[in-house]
Amino acid sequence: MKMQTRRGVKAARNVTVAAAAVFGLVLGSTGTAGAVVDDQNRIVSDGHEVIVTQEDTFIQGVPPIGGSPLSREWFHNGRGIANIVGPDAADFEGSTFQFGYQFAWSAAVDGSIGIAWSSPQLELEATRGVENVDQFDPVWNTNEAGDYVDYEGNVVEVEDRVPATDSGDADGNPLYIPNGETSPAPYAEDVLTVDSILPQFTAGIELTPAPGIEELVVAEGEFDGDYKHVQFANVHGAATGVIGAVSVRPFVRVITANGDNVTTYGKVWTI
Repeated sequence: MKMQTRRGVKAARNVTVAAAAVFGLVLGSTGTAGAVVDDQNRIVSDGHEVIVTQEDTFIQGVPPIGGSPLSREWFHNGRGIANIVGPDAADFEGSTFQFGYQFAWSAAVDGSIGIAWSSPQLELEATRGVENVDQFDPVWNTNEAGDYVDYEGNVVEVEDRVPATDSGDADGNPLYIPNGETSPAPYAEDVLTVDSILPQFTAGIELTPAPGIEELVVAEGEFDGDYKHVQFANVHGAATGVIGAVSVRPFVRVITANGDNVTTYGKVWTI
């Protein structure tokens, strides 16, 4: 999923909220067993039902590490799910999945709210080709005179010969020697590398001195098919320049290729 930001923080001095999380993207056909559904919404688009759900949402306010009375800090855990239900749901293409927040505040002094996160980027390098492989012939069991013998030392005909083994009996590993010939054979080599261990992404808004409400899309990406699942743990937020409480309401949205969209908003968490 390609993560994009809606707004950047305008100046370094205004970057007063930071968050870090690793987003795990999971594709499947069913939800997580035992998950608690917090909120859900649905529409009908092109004869198919598009359902968005938030599960296991928990936003916990904690004392700010800096100790400032104008600071707020929280952690967010949860899961967002998109389901498309209908006879051709698996053929859906170009749907957009969005995750974000609505923020509300009473007053602010040169304040801002922003989200930043990091996620490893993995690259798979696949190599395919053909190489010449050495050929081997078995070593036959023989006596000192060069006659073929069985494992008891009895001379046998060519059709009854047995391979020599590393233990000298039938239970050992057969022995082979190169015969000087080669044969072409396909080979494959796959190398998984971490392109960037912690690429950074940011999104943010500046706060007005007066009370206000603002929506912020934190991450979005296109998906095909009938299911998309985004899970995140310990998203960390820390705000300064805020007078009074900060209200946080997470949401999940799906926009279909034809422009229909459905959003589910979670409950308000007061920090």
